[in-house]
Amino acid sequence: MWQLARGLLVIFIAGLTAWGGAYLYFYFFPSPAMIEIRAKTESKIDSLQEIRAKLALLRREKSHIDSLERLVYREFTAVSPREVDSGAAAPRLQMSEALQADTLARYVERVQVLLARQMQQEAFLQRLARETVYLPRHRPIEKGEIAVGFGLIYHPITLQMYEHRGIDFITKPGTPVLVTADGIVREVSPLPFGENSYKVLVEHTPVFHTLYYPVDPTVHPGQLLERGSRIGYVTPLSLARTVFLHYEVWRQGQSVDPLPYLWGDLDVEEIMALQKAFQSPGNGLH
Repeated sequence: MWQLARGLLVIFIAGLTAWGGAYLYFYFFPSPAMIEIRAKTESKIDSLQEIRAKLALLRREKSHIDSLERLVYREFTAVSPREVDSGAAAPRLQMSEALQADTLARYVERVQVLLARQMQQEAFLQRLARETVYLPRHRPIEKGEIAVGFGLIYHPITLQMYEHRGIDFITKPGTPVLVTADGIVREVSPLPFGENSYKVLVEHTPVFHTLYYPVDPTVHPGQLLERGSRIGYVTPLSLARTVFLHYEVWRQGQSVDPLPYLWGDLDVEEIMALQKAFQSPGNGLH
């Protein structure tokens, strides 16, 4: 009996060893059919993983779409999404019941009011953009220090106080003078006292005019100008301390301080510093 049990144990161990050896052999040295089966299995596993990833993406997209749908539904019906969710199992079937005509009419009226307000704002911005083209809000020369401001100053020769109607830029002879806004040349006239220089008056609107001198002009009366167009070159004056360009802004027939209109080329801090520096009467250049 013992010998029979030992023989069966030996046969079992021998069979297990043979099965393990065959498994290892076919695992490391598979047949072409086995290789094909493994490839199909791995492809199915990869496909299953891709399907799971796509399913998760679709679930996220569905959640996002549901949130957008609830937002639109709330805008149209003024019914809380919680009330819809806590009602029946199919909220889509209740939309026709909750979507009242007066609620939709109020929503349409609100949209019309918003559209009308937006159209008014766009019309205002377009009108403002058109008018901005004719505002003298840029420098008449590209480079030049503002040495004399608007207001009362002392004449450099007579030492008498007089009203300075513009601002003076220190520059060099031959510096191009640029018109500060779109407009039309209204006057090109020589300066008094026998100076070989001219002053140029440009009309931008019936309200706004600008004046430039001393200039060797390159324009003529009636000529249309775009902002930045050259109207001439700076020329020196014999009765001036240095070479400069005098620039004036006229509004409704009165000369005004040009500094606040230079916001296109000057910072607010720079304008405030110049206004503070020009508060007390200084010495003029001409």
